[in-house]
Amino acid sequence: MSKKNLFIDLHSHPALKSFGRSFDDPKTEKRNNPNRIRRNSIYHRKGVTPLRKKINNLLTLTKFTQADLTSVQRGKLQVLVVSLYPMEKQMILDADGVKLTGRLLRNLATGIGLKRIAYLQQMPDYFEDLKDEYYYYLALHNTLVTVDGKKVRYRLVANYAEIEQWQDDGVPTVFLIMSIEGCHVFNTGLQLAGRPKANTKEVLANIDVVKKWKYPPFFVGLAHHFDNELCGHEKSMNGLVASILKQKVNDDQGITPLGHRVIEKLLTTSNGSRIFIDLKHMNVKSRYEYYELIKANYNSEIPFIVSHGAVNGINNPIHNNRIDPDFNDATINFYDDEIFRIARSKGIFGVQLDERRIANKRLVGPLVGRNKSALLVWYQIEHMAKYLDVLGLDAWDVQCLGTDFDGIIDPLPGFWTAKDLDKLPKFLEKHAKFFLQSERGLQLKPKNRLTAKEIVDKFMFGNAKRFLAAHFR
Repeated sequence: MSKKNLFIDLHSHPALKSFGRSFDDPKTEKRNNPNRIRRNSIYHRKGVTPLRKKINNLLTLTKFTQADLTSVQRGKLQVLVVSLYPMEKQMILDADGVKLTGRLLRNLATGIGLKRIAYLQQMPDYFEDLKDEYYYYLALHNTLVTVDGKKVRYRLVANYAEIEQWQDDGVPTVFLIMSIEGCHVFNTGLQLAGRPKANTKEVLANIDVVKKWKYPPFFVGLAHHFDNELCGHEKSMNGLVASILKQKVNDDQGITPLGHRVIEKLLTTSNGSRIFIDLKHMNVKSRYEYYELIKANYNSEIPFIVSHGAVNGINNPIHNNRIDPDFNDATINFYDDEIFRIARSKGIFGVQLDERRIANKRLVGPLVGRNKSALLVWYQIEHMAKYLDVLGLDAWDVQCLGTDFDGIIDPLPGFWTAKDLDKLPKFLEKHAKFFLQSERGLQLKPKNRLTAKEIVDKFMFGNAKRFLAAHFR
């Protein structure tokens, strides 16, 4: 790995839009183009214009690319955990039987193209689409591509040692680690495709296939936006997207018998490397069932992972004592009690750069520019640190960057895309210094009295690097 302190992002979707746009023409379908001018290239950048900013502010829709690898290179990211995501049927089926209108609305919400949506509407098999996206990444693995007049590349890696042992040859290189968002990809929750119930044998066999990939996923999300027969999920959509995609949730749904089988299959090492579980999108009931399952069966050897999330400022779901009103109190966000569990497991928490998630609406409203946006990110870091410090734990070791760029999010003003991330540390350090000089900052336990730069370095790359070195093997 480069000796420079370049950044790590625990969750993003570099190929979501470019893979989707490959379907615009039958000749380019599913192909990753090395020419970044082409829309089916993972390097294709659709810039942030004043008009696109206005569309984002008014409709919370990103009509520009955020995690394309050109922006990633410019923003000084070196390691990206990329999320494979075949869209659920509920995301792309036509609304009210009006075929063209339904597709147009969904294209507006997702930016993946009408042809891609039409393909997904007819596709009966999530797992085949998962493999297609995986092969899309494989196509340009270690291929030199020209960006800004110089040669660059990305490399898929199967473990952290491949990053550490990389011999820098002067070509800027981004390392990509596979992950999956939503275990529906193993072919569950396909009722809208005419499958009344998941086939357990097929689902478990598909996991075995993925574990044999040359670059298997480091972790997978058990849940995503819709019912997948595995566990309960949280409400995750707002605004125009929510009005288009009518999402239903069931707070009483926990982990199903099939869900338990899937978890066991993923975590066992008898059929390949362990694939960890990402807690994001699981509902509260399912998350707490998972904590107890791990406690009872795995002797604390499994770390808890939130690849992209936020705190809700509430103690726990039982007492519901809201400690900090500055946060979004939605239950898709995480309780302080869960932060403790993650820290105790030596886990990791990626802070999501989505203004709908990381703050109360009254704070988001007047946002202008990078300084205030960075302050919302800092509040997340600070809140976890203050809580963990009171408990006598390491305060700054859990938090890291988990942008969810190109994951249909509403980005923070000033940090619209990966290109802007190299500006984030400067603003975070400013807010960290202010906190450290405050009464509460001065009361931190001695082991947690770090400098502002040390804290921000941990957030931007240090904590994720430690976590990957320990568990991505």
